[in-house]
Formats: sequence, C-alpha cells, structure tokens
Amino acid sequence: MAGPFNLREANTMTKASSLIGHKMAHDNDPEITGTVTDILFELSLKKAAFFLADVTTPIGTAPVLLSPTVLALEGDVMEIHAHPDDVRARVDASIHRTKVAIDPSDLPSTFIGPFGNTFSPSMIAALFNARTNDERVTPPAEGDGVWFSELRGMAVRAHVADMGLLSDMILDAQLETCKSVELTTEEGQTKSLSPKNILAERSTDNAFLLSIVQTDKTA
Repeated sequence: MAGPFNLREANTMTKASSLIGHKMAHDNDPEITGTVTDILFELSLKKAAFFLADVTTPIGTAPVLLSPTVLALEGDVMEIHAHPDDVRARVDASIHRTKVAIDPSDLPSTFIGPFGNTFSPSMIAALFNARTNDERVTPPAEGDGVWFSELRGMAVRAHVADMGLLSDMILDAQLETCKSVELTTEEGQTKSLSPKNILAERSTDNAFLLSIVQTDKTA
C-alpha cells in the first residue's frame, strides 16, 4: 500500500521534460553556461545516470555528460558545481574528440570517474565514443542506459493491451532518483507507476521495449 501523500516531497519533484532545454550556469564561474539537451537513465529507470548538456566556455560550445551529483536546481537556473577547470577540460576534450570509437574490451573492468562514480566498460564507451552533429550516444546492447528522448512517447505494454505512452519521468530534488514514471492513456488520462513496475529491455535486434512487470500471484 502506498504511504501517505507528502506535500513537501511532491513540491521538490521535477519532471524530466521540464529539464530539457533548461539553462545552466556555473556556481562561481560566469564564463561557463549551458543548456540541458537530454538525460541518460539507467536501464532500470530508477536513476538518472547523466545529463547531456551543450556547455559553453570561452573556447567554444560542446556536448558534455554531467553527473547529477554536480548539478542543482536553484530557482530558474540549473547550477553546475563541478570544478571549473574540470568543466573546461571536458568541453575542450569534446571539441577535439577524435572519430575513433573505443572498444569496451580494451578497457579495465571498472573505472573511477572524476566525481567518484564507478563505470562499467560499456558506460565508458558511451561516455567517450565519438558523436557527430546531434546524434546521441547509443548505449550498448547489454544495456547500461536509455535516453529520455528515446523513452518519451514509447508504449508501455501489458499482457492484454498497451497501458499508455510514457510521457515523463519524475525526479527527486537531487535530480538523480526517479520517483515515478508518468503514462498518458488513449483517453488522455495520466497514470503514475513506480519504475520497479516497468521492465525496460533491449531485444536481440536492439529494439527497445517497455512492459509492465508481471508478478507471480501464487507466490
């Protein structure tokens, strides 16, 4: 049974859709600005792994992946709390990124990132492999993540019929944990489900599927 409705907690929730296009500013370096372009969720849909942003520094503008741990919503602005030298280095590396893809098999089993995050080789590949124009990094087939732009508008299937289309992901105040997934039905109604009730998976041909988790009532 769901717990009591918490108004204070509800007021700190943020829709992923409202973050796309959100303006960014560094907390102490006015020369660093940006715009959120997408959000990479873990395949479980329980957490936002990275925010993709077009970040601008004096040397130019480039796409950069930022951990939610270095981001915070302050009024109408999303602040970047990473060290400014690190942000500048990431923009510089993105601008001068080569067109040579990284093979995950050539990488160590784990990698500790600049903010203490531990990544698998396939996530490292998603972080550093070259992209062109507005193309998004494609998470590997074994599944480390899925873009919000890919999730939005997808049908969520049940054993009888589609439950509705995924319309939004609701994040907590830290912009990391997904508290609920919003669906829009054919009748235009909105339904909220816990991420644990939705199974996200990629088929052998890399097609992406969303379905309702089937519970065993005999257990």
